Amino acid sequence: MKSKVKALVVEDDLQIQEEIMDVLHLLGHEHDWAESQQQARDLIEQNTYQYVLADLEIPARTGRGFANIEYGKLLIEQIQQINGRGITPVIVMTGHHDKGLNMVMDLMGNGAMDFISKPFGDGTIGKSLPQTIRNVLKMHRKSLPKGTCIGDPPKPFEGGTLAFYPNHIELAGETILESQHPGHAPGNGWLILHALSKPQKNGKRPRLSAPRLAKAIDSSGQLSDGAINSCVHTLRTRIAQILLEESRLTVSRNDVIANKGKGYHLADWLTIERYDENACPTEPTSQAPVPPANTTSTQCTLMDDAHSPLTERQLWILDQLRNGMQLTRKMVEDQFAIGDKQAKRELTGLTNRGMVSFIRKPRPGYYVLKTRISQRA
Repeated sequence: MKSKVKALVVEDDLQIQEEIMDVLHLLGHEHDWAESQQQARDLIEQNTYQYVLADLEIPARTGRGFANIEYGKLLIEQIQQINGRGITPVIVMTGHHDKGLNMVMDLMGNGAMDFISKPFGDGTIGKSLPQTIRNVLKMHRKSLPKGTCIGDPPKPFEGGTLAFYPNHIELAGETILESQHPGHAPGNGWLILHALSKPQKNGKRPRLSAPRLAKAIDSSGQLSDGAINSCVHTLRTRIAQILLEESRLTVSRNDVIANKGKGYHLADWLTIERYDENACPTEPTSQAPVPPANTTSTQCTLMDDAHSPLTERQLWILDQLRNGMQLTRKMVEDQFAIGDKQAKRELTGLTNRGMVSFIRKPRPGYYVLKTRISQRA
């Protein structure tokens, strides 16, 4: 049975509420009501909605204080923070035409998808509310990744591969950091992850207090403990935001960089991998089985023999690329129902043969035939 579309309506005007209720009944949409910024935030945290209809001028708390546009703006930002940017479309209802284009651009930048003026139009003069809702849901469905449903809740992060490349770092297949331009010193976030991933003499990962971590990334001694703590906080926030927006994963405080016990350390459920500029492994995978005796961990041995036959998966990949598709690793995973490591092996084999190349931007990057790059050049 097809699931019902459910909206959160944030409106404290009883007359407008009745009009909205009639429209939602016409569309067959379920709804929850909120009359304040705090009440709406609580409902967003506890429920899944396919869209939000939000009045801008609302009070901070129900039954307390005066309504203010700033509380409506804050709510729009909070919806993006809780659900991930662009996941839950927000339609702003406003009677403040005098604020003009600047306010519209400001709110669009904070996550609003469309606007409708109050009082609502009938479709002949001004946009009608049913028309606006239908258009927004249609646009939003087109913008979602394949297989994603509107309002799908994010899943908790449960570990993954932290992969180090010469010019970027990936976590669970998403780029979380990129190196600085040539000639520039790398950022502190880059240095912190490298310091925490470097194995000690006993083979274990380091646990570094703030002073020791500061010394590890800056031998001059200019970084204070407070600066290190601030850098780690910023890095944690960045990682959490990227994985939420790109992979719909919620990352908690100690999921990647933990500081339980003695100092900062990488969480145990992370697997560390290092690659060269050709996406070729440069050392044994941390926490993975030891390679067979006839392979060398510092060289790329995964399907790099130019005389070995292509696999069925590689042939499919080449067919898609010949048709002009910009193929991502996730597409290979979905096509063959395999994990990210298996998909990466197939693609790495083609890269090492010089048949395909990886284009890193825009994120998360995609693969193309080598000949297509030559034609572009």
